[in-house]
This record gives sequence, C-alpha cells and structure tokens, in this order.
Amino acid sequence: EGGAILLDEQALRILKKIEEPIAVITVGVVVIDCEGIDDPNQEAPWANKLIILCLAISSTLIYNINGIIGRDDIEKLFLMTKIVSLIQPPNDYQYLPNLVVLLRDGQLDSPHDFVEYFLDRLSKVDYDDPIFVEKIEEAVTNIFEDLPPKYLNASTMSGITFAEFLERCVVQINDPSNTMLSIPSAYEATINYAAQKAYETCIELYNGMMNEMSIKGFPISWDEFEEIHNIAFESALKNFIKQIVGSADQIQSFQKTFHDKITASKNQFYMKNSTAMSKYHEEWAHKLWKKNVAPGLEIENLFVINNFFYVTYLKIDTDKFEEAIKLFEQSYESIVMPGQEAIQVLTEFKSNQYEDAIKLLNIYGILREERANEMLALKSMEECLRNQKQQSQQAIDHMKIENERMLKEQNQQNQQAIRQLLEDNERKTREQKKENQRLIDQQKAGYERMLKEVRAEHQSTVNSLQSQLNKNVQKKSSFLDGVKEVAATIEAQRCIPKGTTGLLIAKQPGQIYYLPRIL
Repeated sequence: EGGAILLDEQALRILKKIEEPIAVITVGVVVIDCEGIDDPNQEAPWANKLIILCLAISSTLIYNINGIIGRDDIEKLFLMTKIVSLIQPPNDYQYLPNLVVLLRDGQLDSPHDFVEYFLDRLSKVDYDDPIFVEKIEEAVTNIFEDLPPKYLNASTMSGITFAEFLERCVVQINDPSNTMLSIPSAYEATINYAAQKAYETCIELYNGMMNEMSIKGFPISWDEFEEIHNIAFESALKNFIKQIVGSADQIQSFQKTFHDKITASKNQFYMKNSTAMSKYHEEWAHKLWKKNVAPGLEIENLFVINNFFYVTYLKIDTDKFEEAIKLFEQSYESIVMPGQEAIQVLTEFKSNQYEDAIKLLNIYGILREERANEMLALKSMEECLRNQKQQSQQAIDHMKIENERMLKEQNQQNQQAIRQLLEDNERKTREQKKENQRLIDQQKAGYERMLKEVRAEHQSTVNSLQSQLNKNVQKKSSFLDGVKEVAATIEAQRCIPKGTTGLLIAKQPGQIYYLPRIL
C-alpha cells in the first residue's frame, strides 16, 4: 500500500508471544500466503519483492501447481533462482528454505474441453470425499514431518526474534536505495535486538525475585541473601540463554555483559540489606546498652562498693562495671547476624559508648584516673582489637570460602553452559549443513529428473512427429508412383494395335511388357 510492504501490527504481537522455535510454513508454525508469483492483483516489482521477502524469512516454501506441470511452471522455478541473486546471503550458513512442490495427480485423464469438464465437476464436488481428505492430510503430514525451524546463524528463532527479523527485512525492501536484501545486516540487527530484549526481561525477572525478598523485609542473613541471589540468577540466566541468538563469540560476549548487569543489580540489593543490617544492630546495641550498662551510669545507681556513697570520695566496684560490659557483649552476640555490619557497630560502640562511660565515672570521682585510663586502654585496645580481629577474620574467612565456592560453581556453570552451547551449535550446524546438502542433492536430482522427463517427452513428441512425417512422405511417394504407373499404363494401351488381346504388365515405373494371347 502506498508503494511499500506493510506489516500487520496485530500479527506481529501474536508472533512475539511465541516462545518456541519458529518454522515458517517443541516448533511454532507460521503460514504466509504470498498470492503466487504472477498474481494479477500485484504489480510485478512488488510481487517479486514479496517473493524475495518470503524466501528470506521462510524455512519451507510450498509451490502449488494447479495443473499438469508445464514449461511455464519450470520457468517460474528458474525465476526463483534468479530472484535469489537479489539477496545478499550470510557467509557461513544456509538460509534458503526447503522447497516443496505440490503437483496435480498426473495419472488423471485430461478431457478435451477443460472448461466444460471442470464447470461440471465443480457442481458435483464432494469436499468430504474420504479419498480427497486422506490425500490432503497425508500431504500436510509429510510437510510437517520435514519442517525445520527458522535459524538465525546456528540459533533457532523465537517469536520475538522472528518478528524483529521480519521488520528489518521489510524496512530494507521498502527502502528504494537498496538494490538487494542484505541478510547479514538483518541478522546483525536482529541479534542485537534479541540481546537487548533478553537483558530487559531477564534483569526484570532477577529484580522481581530479589524484590520479593525485600518485600518480606530486610535485613536477612548474608547466607540467605546469597541463596536467594543464586536462585534468581540461575533462573534469569536460563531464560537469557534461551532468548539470545548469534555466534558462539557473540553469545559469550552477551553473557559477560549480562553478568555485569546482574552484578550491578545485586550490589543495589546488597547495599539495601547492608543498610538495614547496620540499623538492626545499632538498635539492638542501644537496647542492650540501655538494659545492661546505662542504669549503672546514673547517679543513684553508680557502680560503687556496697552501694555506699561517700561525699568526699566514691570507690568504684570495677567488677560490677566489667560484668555489665561483658553481659552487654554476650547479649549482643546472641542477636548478631554474622557480617561486617555487626562488627562495625560493636567497634563504634567500643570507641564511643565505652569511652564515654569511663569518662563519666571518672567525672563522678568513682574511678581513679589511673584505673580509668587502664580500663579505657584495656577496652579500647585489647578487648576491642581481639574481638574485632577474631570476628573480622571469621567474616573474612567465611566470605572468602563463600566467594571461592560461588566463583567455582559459577565458572563451572558458565563453562558447562558454553560447552553445551558450542556443542549444540556445532551439532546443529552439522545437521543443518547435512540436511541442506541432502535437500540440495534431492532438489538437484529432482530437477535433473524433471528435465530428463521433459526432454524425453519432448523427444518422444519429436520422434512421433518425425515418424508421422516419414509415413506421410512415404504415402506421398507411393501415391505419386501409383499415378505414374497409371499414366504409363494408359500410355502403353494407346500403343497396342487394334484387335490385339493379351496381358499388360508393368514391372517398374516406365517399363511396360505386353504378352499377346493367341485366341
């Protein structure tokens, strides 16, 4: 319409919902009717472009001959081979579809007047004729049994990739500056489009599964976080591998980019959980400090011996203060979630709350300055460093082991996926090449057989005509000889004397023998 091929948007939406490999004619099957090579309702240039489009996007091309095959049908098949020259093919893969030719039953008698015969037959057609139905079903079954999916390089096309490939081809065909349809450029654009769609859908799938975790509430333990991440990543990766197409190098590059995008998304959720984890431990640390230590820092409950208050001097009960600190740390360890956040919160408490408590007691005069400095140094240096070092080392060892395990598993999965993908691609390529060669040989043999039959039929007709011509020449010669003999006989009879009787014999043309008979 308007000098261009138009795409039906509703049909494209239907195509994009097909997840199986596409076979144009499990596999999802799309049937396209191009209205024939010489449709009178189409202009010749656009009819040819429509055939070019069908050749490019189809995996099986069905050529329906509605009568006995003749010279015109063979010329149309040759036309297809010429049209193919207007398509720029990919370098390494067979892209042309299988050709299925549906022939009329050649054993049927050909009536003298086809018009009257078929008009009469149309009024008597039984569409439920079991023989007709059986043959139609048999033809359809045979086509479906040998129906290959549509490939893009060595990968099968899904509905989304096929719809994009179709749109790219139509854009090229509609562009008047293009002299031929470039399959490689359409392939490349479709491959990149499929990768972008795979990025979007699979990252969205990963984020959706991770969001379910955040909806339930942060923080969660890092072990649980990694477990959920691994499940979400595995699901997203499987879907991503199913959706992407292209060569092995392209697929490997797409996978690397996908891993980077997943890592970026994971880091966002990591920061959310880390922030929630820090807040969780800060709240609990304040609660436990308020419960176990803060009461002993109030003026009426100071840590003193026998709770006896001297106006001039108060003596600290250091054991009570240290027991309170120890109880705080034990309570904190009972609610802690392993990770760097828990260590950091406790470290900040030791740097701030412990020091403030000791200074406060020193101000009240409960602690001697030497003892205050000693406890401050002890808590801020020995205990803090020891616990921090121990917990940090445990966290580091745990994270190191977990990271090594994850990296090892991920590398194994990646290598296995890549090996499987390469093996599948190589196998598919070998099978495709083998199948293509078989089809080419089969088509070539069929073409040679068809030409041989046409030549034999033509030679038989020529021989028949030559034989008829020879017979006609012979009849003509015999007729002329007979005329000459009659003429010679008449001439000879003129030369016989009157009253003579006998037998007149003509052995050869021009030779007369007269045998007189004695009465």
